[in-house]
Amino acid sequence: MGVQQKIETAGDERRREPRYEGLIESATIWFRGAPHEVPVLNISSRGTMVESALSPRLGETVLVQFPECSRIHAFVRWSRDGRIGLNFGHEIVLGG
Repeated sequence: MGVQQKIETAGDERRREPRYEGLIESATIWFRGAPHEVPVLNISSRGTMVESALSPRLGETVLVQFPECSRIHAFVRWSRDGRIGLNFGHEIVLGG
């Protein structure tokens, strides 16, 4: 794992919690039944942003699995410029 770093953006005041980069390097997402290894750009207890050439529909459900963790349901919040924003089906606990 890389160095944990809080991401500061103009949208932080609208977010309920900070996003972290470098906490997790990659994840496997199951998109339409097939697994895809993707880089994790940032993560919070409620969602993650990954990098991928996949083209999911807004609201589409995927499964996400981080190393040494169980799969978790997530839905596509947004997708643009090779990045996908996913909201988890329930809050997760982040460990550093």
